[in-house]
Amino acid sequence: MSEPVAAKVLVVEDNRTMLALMQYYLSKDFTVFLARSAEEALEVLQREQLHAVVSDQNLGDGLMGVDLLKRVAELQPHAARILVTASQKLEDAQKAINEARVNHFLTKPFTEQELKNTVGQAVHNAALLSIRDKMVQELKDQLGLGRGGAGKPAAGKPGAPGAPGAPGAPAATPRPKTAEPQKADAKGAASQSLIPESERLAFRDGLTSLYNHRYFQEALSAGLLSARRREQKLALVLIDIDGFRRFNLSRGYAEGDKLLRRVAQMVTDMMEDPVTHARSDNSSEIAARYDWDVFGVILCNADVERARTYAEKLRKAVEELDFPEGTGSDVGEVTVTAAVAVFPDQARNEQELISAAEKALRSSKASGPNRVVLAPR
Repeated sequence: MSEPVAAKVLVVEDNRTMLALMQYYLSKDFTVFLARSAEEALEVLQREQLHAVVSDQNLGDGLMGVDLLKRVAELQPHAARILVTASQKLEDAQKAINEARVNHFLTKPFTEQELKNTVGQAVHNAALLSIRDKMVQELKDQLGLGRGGAGKPAAGKPGAPGAPGAPGAPAATPRPKTAEPQKADAKGAASQSLIPESERLAFRDGLTSLYNHRYFQEALSAGLLSARRREQKLALVLIDIDGFRRFNLSRGYAEGDKLLRRVAQMVTDMMEDPVTHARSDNSSEIAARYDWDVFGVILCNADVERARTYAEKLRKAVEELDFPEGTGSDVGEVTVTAAVAVFPDQARNEQELISAAEKALRSSKASGPNRVVLAPR
């Protein structure tokens, strides 16, 4: 595999010593650009496509960091925006979020690890946002809604990656409802009403509302790049509903769809902080419909124990599921089998990680249902 291009990060700080120190800390993982004023920063923004901008709040040239980051949001909206400040006032944070759409904060004094973790997470989240926007734009273009206003929906391309019916796609994604014929002066409004739906269809599975297979693959690539850069682990968990084909035949496909939606909700509900047990708000942790009856979960900065704990908790919750709800169905009638693989313990790259998890899942299914298995080292 070719070495990935390092993400570009602009650091804006009027203190020479602090600027040099931040460059030293970040240059091991990123291509770093430096600016001692807002004016210098804007010059860099004009010539470089950046992944993140880290700015001190007090720049000393009459412009505050939040004002600079507001310009960053206008000039390069996909670049992550990180504000460095000594203030802990709620109103200051609210202004930064509302006016400059600041993504992350660094409070002085901070450690090297805090700086690297904050910038790394910001760059990772910005990469995922860029992936989403790209997929949304592709679908808008197909629907005739992108970059040029309304138009006739383009014909779909069978076999395109992530398209309904393509190899590896988990399920056919429902198409937007056909709109009623519109008057000429209403065409713009009619096309605009389809945009939110197109955004959902671009990277969400139509049945479960989890991320779709294509977005999952893109997010896994971005996650592994971030894990390498930050020298962290990344866990991949594949969850298969045991006997789902038999369930469909005995209960009917409508009940099968309900079961898929119910288990999908449980997959996301279990993604919580292992210490505080609060629901995770880490947007880089992804749950997706990986295949017909298989779900995929990416857990960033997670070792094998955290991943196994998550998978075991999910397995037990599904085992105790009363489905259909309120019918008093026998506990254990619905079960799942889960496989865990961790980078870099079991794999050095994306292909090896997926292969390790899939192989472990097949091996476990052959030995019996309702278990969690770890991929061998």
